[in-house]
Amino acid sequence: MTTRRALLASALAAPALPRTVRAQADARPVLRIAVQALPPTLEPLESISNVGLRVSYNVFDTLWRRDFRAESAEGGQRLTPFLATALEQRDPLTWVATLRRDVRMHDDTMFGPADVLSTFSAERMWGPQVQTFEGRVNFGHLAGVEAEGADKVVFRTRTPDPVMPQRLAAYGGWIHSARAYAESGRDGLRRQPVGSGPYRVASFQRDQRAVLDSHDAYWQGRPPAKQVVFTVVPEASSRLAGLQAGDFDLVTNLLPEQIEGLAGNPTLEGVDVALDFAHILYYDTRQPALRDARVRRALNHAVDTELLGRALWGAAFKPMPALQIPAFGDLYDAQRRGFTFDPDRSRRLLAEAGYRGEELTIRIAPGYYLQMLQAVQIVQQMWTTVGVRTRLETRENLSLLTQPGADIRPTSIAFRFPDPLGGGLAVHLAEDYSLQKNGFWQPVRFNALVRELRLATAPAERRRVWLALLDEFEAEAPALILYPVREYFAKRRAINWMHYPLYYMDFRATNLSFS
Repeated sequence: MTTRRALLASALAAPALPRTVRAQADARPVLRIAVQALPPTLEPLESISNVGLRVSYNVFDTLWRRDFRAESAEGGQRLTPFLATALEQRDPLTWVATLRRDVRMHDDTMFGPADVLSTFSAERMWGPQVQTFEGRVNFGHLAGVEAEGADKVVFRTRTPDPVMPQRLAAYGGWIHSARAYAESGRDGLRRQPVGSGPYRVASFQRDQRAVLDSHDAYWQGRPPAKQVVFTVVPEASSRLAGLQAGDFDLVTNLLPEQIEGLAGNPTLEGVDVALDFAHILYYDTRQPALRDARVRRALNHAVDTELLGRALWGAAFKPMPALQIPAFGDLYDAQRRGFTFDPDRSRRLLAEAGYRGEELTIRIAPGYYLQMLQAVQIVQQMWTTVGVRTRLETRENLSLLTQPGADIRPTSIAFRFPDPLGGGLAVHLAEDYSLQKNGFWQPVRFNALVRELRLATAPAERRRVWLALLDEFEAEAPALILYPVREYFAKRRAINWMHYPLYYMDFRATNLSFS
């Protein structure tokens, strides 16, 4: 095996290839996008958020790739080669990726094993002192990553992993330049990361603007836009006004009624996208009034989630009775009803648990999650009808939500890849994620079932454990599933572009063109 140190030394010593000279007359357009916010850093593991993924997906590539366009046309799950041309499982604990030899990074070095080893290093992903929690979420089960010759990388896992290809195509698998990382480290990734994606970072002003220039030497062909500019415009009405005035070409995070107002517009259109995302309210089970699972089940049965969803998201809304998506395939439990709306049952459970009208504090950051303020206000009214008193607190940002003093808080659930191990119960509510890490919930059997699911490989066994995990969630009721999230955006009709069911924005030539 070639050592990581030798590969890195080779990458650092290799001369940079000459930059491709751009034609002086570049007729490609600048794509101007108004967003509600930008991430505080461009380090790809630190910017995993609904506002950060939009940038990361254009700066970086992954070894394997989820083909969302094929899934949209054909259904099911579709994975394809990307920076790797092949992925082989040699034994239950060993995966071997064969790398492309024709990929140029943004710093003009040629992509190779050193970049993969630098990306999946112990310090970033799987060692005892990982830099970022998100690094451990998908790849904390790695035991080692080694180069094999000039074009192969071997991934060794501590336990069998039936979803390794999905992991390599999902969050955290973005390959950065080994040379750039060696020269500028984590701070460089935060300010001006270097990947192999279709656009390179030209400038980044936190809370203001991110400018991406075309990576003309991109291995899939020259990108269709010469530049992509993300501008922060916090108010949805201002973003839409900017689009109508011609200041922007595409605007994100609108309200349903705002895109409805564009119906019939000859040059602009509103688009509604169902996302592999959910919003939930989670309970602090340390609080005296919420320690009894019967109270938490009562709160869930008191909420008419179908009425809530239709009120906020319109007639196209479809409820999410459990934290799962149809793309789970054979693991998806289509018959699962979850917490049905049953106020009488809610009142009985409250009485059995001895609830005596204690006031519950709900704390949210209204401007971050679309529709959250309205959702909580509706939920409060529904809880009032069964005799539960609540008080709403607001904070400016998410970092303030977890401070002591609240009983109920919101968070989002992303299904990073279409499997129970890609998001939801086995990730966001698991023992190594923030909800449990912060002490909000101390499960009874839940964590043991998650561990069992991670180790299961046979399809029948995986389904058995997954259904048991859904049952345990309903028994302990640590959270209320509000709804699957929809994204509403508006753009110029001349922009031919598809929004995927995650917060990615893909501006490669395979997904973007201009009429």
